Amino acid sequence: MKQVLLLFITLLALSCTKSDSGLSPNRLLSTWQLISYCKPTSSSTCTLVTVPSNKGVFISFDQTGQFNESYQNTKPVEHCFLGCGGGNFTTEGDSLRIRAVCMSSLSGRLIKVVSLTNSQLILNPFGTGEYVFNRR
Repeated sequence: MKQVLLLFITLLALSCTKSDSGLSPNRLLSTWQLISYCKPTSSSTCTLVTVPSNKGVFISFDQTGQFNESYQNTKPVEHCFLGCGGGNFTTEGDSLRIRAVCMSSLSGRLIKVVSLTNSQLILNPFGTGEYVFNRR
């Protein structure tokens, strides 16, 4: 009887274990347009900025693991996400690692994915404030 009870408890514990599936790279595959972002002003504060409708900041993720950042009617100095152009990406748990050409570290930047739906991607790249993108 004790062995049956122990087996039952073990199975119950295993069935309640949370699955850590992480972020699926396939959900990112698209071009995303930056709508608004909180530009860091210090290590703990930021200023909300809305990208004007006549300007475009786009990030793209493709099936080969390539990342690209591009601009329409603006420059990285005016509005940008990373301001680095192209590179590659991987997912790590619920975060995104981007390795772009202008980064000084070969390991790139690990970026927290706050939310990802079919139409919206929200990232927190600097620990302060969020970058909101809509799927294009």
